[in-house]
Amino acid sequence: MQAKSLFLLLALCPLTLFSQQPMRLSLQDALDIARDKSALSKNIKAQYESTQYGFRSFMGSLKPQLSVNGVLPTYDSRLDNVVQPDGSYKVQSFSRSSISANFLLEQNLFWTGGSVFVSSNLSQFTNRQPSLQRQWQTTPIAVGIRQPLNLYNSVRWNYIQQKLRITSATKQQIESFEDLSIQIAQTYFDLYVANMELRNARQNVETNDTLYKISTGRFNVGKIAENELLQIELQLMNARNAVTQSEVRVTVHTKKLKNLLALDNVDPFDLAPVTEAPLVDVDMGIAIKEAKENRSDIVNFEAQENDAKMRLKRSQGNQFASGDIFLSYGLNQTAPTLSDAYRNHLNAQQVNIGYSIPIVGWGKNRNEVASSKKNLEAVQAQLEYNRRNFDIEVENNVNQFLQLQTALLIAAKSDTIAQKRYDVARNRYLLGKISITDLGLAQDAKDKALIDYTRTLQQYWVSFYNLRRVTLFDFVRREKIRY
Repeated sequence: MQAKSLFLLLALCPLTLFSQQPMRLSLQDALDIARDKSALSKNIKAQYESTQYGFRSFMGSLKPQLSVNGVLPTYDSRLDNVVQPDGSYKVQSFSRSSISANFLLEQNLFWTGGSVFVSSNLSQFTNRQPSLQRQWQTTPIAVGIRQPLNLYNSVRWNYIQQKLRITSATKQQIESFEDLSIQIAQTYFDLYVANMELRNARQNVETNDTLYKISTGRFNVGKIAENELLQIELQLMNARNAVTQSEVRVTVHTKKLKNLLALDNVDPFDLAPVTEAPLVDVDMGIAIKEAKENRSDIVNFEAQENDAKMRLKRSQGNQFASGDIFLSYGLNQTAPTLSDAYRNHLNAQQVNIGYSIPIVGWGKNRNEVASSKKNLEAVQAQLEYNRRNFDIEVENNVNQFLQLQTALLIAAKSDTIAQKRYDVARNRYLLGKISITDLGLAQDAKDKALIDYTRTLQQYWVSFYNLRRVTLFDFVRREKIRY
C-alpha cells in the first residue's frame, strides 16, 4: 500500500511542478513589458541607434582626418625595349623594387566647402639590374588647400540635412513607442473582451440550464407549452455554442498578446479588470502647439524643403563654371641614402586651377535650374497642404477623444441598466409573469450592453494613446513624452 502511494505521489509530482499558473497582467504591466523586452521594442531601439551611429560617423568626417597610405614592397623583373642614343631599340633585362608611405592630415572647411591638408611622404626606389641603384625621396612636410570654384557648398548642406535627420529620428523613436502602446492597448482589450464574452457565455449557460430544468418541470405538469420549452432549449444550445466561439477567440488573442510581449513561456493570462479610464481635459490649442513642437513630421517637412533647396543650389552652381583650385607648398629632396634625403631640402610648390565652362549646352544647365525651381515650388505647395492636414489630424484626434469620454459614461450607464433589467426579467419569468421570448430579449440586451461598454472602453484607451501619439504630450502629467 505504501509502495502504491509512493508511486502515485511520484506520478503526480511532475503535474504539480510544471502546471502552468496564469500570469497576472494589467494594462500598464503589458505596456512596460512591451517597451522593455519585446521584439518590436528592440527593433525600435536598434533602428534609432543605427541612425545615431550614422550621424556620429558624419560628424566625425567634419573633424581632422589622419590617414596613412602607400605602396607595400613591389618587385618587377622583366625584359623591355630601351631606346638607344641613336634611336634604335635594345632589349635589356630589368629588376626593380619600390616602397612608399604617405601620412595625410586633412580637414574639411565648413563655410567654404573646401579642405586643407598637411602631408609627409617617404619613398624608395631600387634598380638591381643592369646595375645596382638605390634612391630615396622625401617630402618631410607639405601643406595645401583644395577649394571648389562653384557656389555649392556640399559640406554645409549635408550638415543641415544630417542635423534634421537625427532630430527626426529622435522624435520618430518616441512615436514608434507610442505606436507600440496603441498596438498593446488594442491587443490587450481584444483579449480582455474575449475573456469577458467567455465569462458571460458561461454564465448564460448556467442560467439557461437552470431555466431549462425549471421549464421542463413546468412542461411536465402542463404549465407551459412545448413551444416555450423548445425556445429555452434553443437558448441553452446557443449559449453553449457561444462558449465554444469565445474560447477560440481567447486562444487567438492570447497568442497575439504573447507574441507582442515576447512571453513564450506564458500560456494563460489573468488580465486585471479595467474599470476606469483617465478623464482629462484636453485643450485644442495646447494639443496643436505640442504636436508641432514634438512630432517628427514637422522636421521631415523642413528636411524635404531643404533637400529641394539643396538641389536648386547645386544646379545653379553648375550653371556657369565648375572646377577647383589646388595650392600646396612643401619641402622635398632625393638622395642615395635615407639620411641624405632629409638634408638640404628644396622647395616644392604646386598651383593647379582646374575649370570647366559650358559654352554650348543647348539649354541643358538652364533647364536643370528651371526644373529645380519648379521642383522646389511643388515641394513647398505639398508641404503647405501637409501642414494644414497636420492640424486637421490633431483636431480630429482631440475631438474623437473628447467624444469618447461622453460615450464611455453613456455605455457604462447602459450596461448597468441592462443588467438590472435582465435580473428583473429573469425573476418575473420564474414567477411566470413574462414569456421566454421577453426573457431572451432582455438577455440579448444585457449581453450587448456589456460588450458595447467594454468595446467603448477599448476605443477610449486606444484613443487615449493615439492622442499621446499625435501630440507626443502626456495630458495626465502635463509634460512632454520622453523615453
